[in-house]
Amino acid sequence: MKTIGIPLYGTTPKIDETNALQQICRRYTGTAKIVVRDTELNPQLAAEVAQLGEHGGDFIRIVADGPDEVQLVAAIHQQLVKDKYCY
Repeated sequence: MKTIGIPLYGTTPKIDETNALQQICRRYTGTAKIVVRDTELNPQLAAEVAQLGEHGGDFIRIVADGPDEVQLVAAIHQQLVKDKYCY
């Protein structure tokens, strides 16, 4: 299991990350989740991905498990950086 923790910017963009995160998750055999406080968000479900915008300024963890967990965590992080959710 691979985990990275990052703070979200105080103000998050109004960009729907669902399609991008779904495509990322399909490319890898591992599974991923985004943990905000005590809430686990599935990056493949639109309703759960939409909740990211409600957590501006919060610390999140991207957790992946599987043979390609490192690449999966990195790809999700890179997508969030690209769209200015975090650095």
